[in-house]
Amino acid sequence: MKAGFKNRRFDFILLFLILTLLGIGVMMMASSSFVRASYLKNDSAFLMLSQFRYAILGVVVMIGASFIDYKIYKRFAGLFLVVVVGLNVFTAFFGATRNDATRWFKLGPVSFQPSEFLKLAVILYLAATLSDEKLGEKSKGWFGFISVVAPFGVALLSVLLQKHASATIIIALIGLTLMLIAGMKWYIYGISAVAGGLAVGALWLIKGDLFEHIGNRLNVYLATVFGNTSANPEGLSPEAMSQIKNSLWAIGSGGFAGAGIGKSVQKYSYLPEAYNDFIFAITAEELGFLGVTVIILLYALLIIRGFKASYSCPDSFGSLLSAGIVMMITVQMIFNLSVVSALIPVTGVGLPFFSFGGSAIVIVLGSMGVLLNVAKQSEYAKF
Repeated sequence: MKAGFKNRRFDFILLFLILTLLGIGVMMMASSSFVRASYLKNDSAFLMLSQFRYAILGVVVMIGASFIDYKIYKRFAGLFLVVVVGLNVFTAFFGATRNDATRWFKLGPVSFQPSEFLKLAVILYLAATLSDEKLGEKSKGWFGFISVVAPFGVALLSVLLQKHASATIIIALIGLTLMLIAGMKWYIYGISAVAGGLAVGALWLIKGDLFEHIGNRLNVYLATVFGNTSANPEGLSPEAMSQIKNSLWAIGSGGFAGAGIGKSVQKYSYLPEAYNDFIFAITAEELGFLGVTVIILLYALLIIRGFKASYSCPDSFGSLLSAGIVMMITVQMIFNLSVVSALIPVTGVGLPFFSFGGSAIVIVLGSMGVLLNVAKQSEYAKF
């Protein structure tokens, strides 16, 4: 038997963590969504079945991606980014608007968020460019501003135009982390910050309403959490004012062991987005401190395992690609948990594997398939 052959096998521990989180997520989706589903369609299982179908599709995509050599994606990274950025720009001007953001692309009965695809597209492009042996150190210096930062900036702009500030921040954090891992020269960060600031300032002058919803959410947060009477959340719905308080009530009422599956009170029209952005609050109410501790531990193990695969990957493209995917899960999880626990204002970031959303769950699971393929080719003990 060749040395290292045992390490080049499927990482079933990583797969177990993914499927366990998905299983708990679907279970909590079923529990947190039936009230809203009954109101919308007079069918308590409507939203759960929709999510379940997308979850099955995502698992199929994940399994397929886990058997495709990740090195193939490097060839199409640039083209994929161009197509996805174009789709996001189109959505910004002609998409459907929900919750102050124009981030939904609709084609007949089909609707999805192109920003979810942009997260993966940016990861692929940056990993491919920063690891390109032909570019070498050039991609990390002045040349990097043109080949890396400029396309990255255009991608961020395409999402910002949708008034999708949370996705803009998440993609920015993922991209900057990849540049840091790859060894981007420090002065490029300074130049990028100045260029980004000028671009945002220009947008503010040209189309100030792009940022109006951010100020509204900040006002609600300050008024609700800190009792800031100078904040003026006029024009906002009662739902916006009650989200933070009801989320904290849900978390607090769960106690140590929780009320039990299906026994949440807050999902009965008290907590808006109970099956989406605030599903973790319902999870805490029903599973308690014990349950959410297990879930956070599963996320932590998944993140550690993912970074282990990234660190052990034999080539820089696979290392950066897997690191970006793990960062995508990590940042979204931290943002969502911070929102439901009132550490930051409401952002509209879903919890990976849990929150409702077809395009989101398919992209997350597809990305997990890519991560599994990187792990399979990485040199570390799988058991």
